Amino acid sequence: MGRREVVVGVSGASGALLARRFVEVAVRAPELGRIHLIVSESALRVARNEIDPALREPSNWLDRLSAPRAGKARIALCDNRDVGASIASGSYPTSGMIVIPCSGGTLGSIANGVSRDLIGRAAEVMLKERRPLVLAFRESPYSLVAIENMRRATLAGAVVMPPTPAFYVESPSLERLLDAFCIRAGRWLGLTIPGKDYGWKGERPSRSRR
Repeated sequence: MGRREVVVGVSGASGALLARRFVEVAVRAPELGRIHLIVSESALRVARNEIDPALREPSNWLDRLSAPRAGKARIALCDNRDVGASIASGSYPTSGMIVIPCSGGTLGSIANGVSRDLIGRAAEVMLKERRPLVLAFRESPYSLVAIENMRRATLAGAVVMPPTPAFYVESPSLERLLDAFCIRAGRWLGLTIPGKDYGWKGERPSRSRR
């Protein structure tokens, strides 16, 4: 495949800033052809609390992105109610999907094959077509139900990747911590996100010898 088309689903867990930042940096990846962006109604409600009370429509979410015009042109906004969209079909050649953040309800739906909306259906397509599916599960602490759903999703082929802060980042700030996660998550989708390498900078611990 040439330029990659990836699906970004934004569900109703806390983490609106993380979702926004992922899209902002992913549009700069040289491999990217298009992002199919799905913002759920619950995600908008969270974004109104975490970003801007004026966010009423998915288009408002898109307008708030800090990205160049050429980058925004790579984003196709999808209606979460439209289960007949192109990305709901396995015949449409996407390269992978990330749900960021991924709520407990969305995780449960994906893990158990229940697709009531486009986010769920697109995720189901990724699993059945054996394409990368990254779930940035954003709940803490984990209930036994969530742990079981993470196990089910992993066995089905998804990658459960909670947005755990990379505390080894030099001079950590919120922006650096967000970028560190976004860069790592993008690699799972085959995207080389430009920016500083936020990899481990300290000494590697020596292996203990017994």
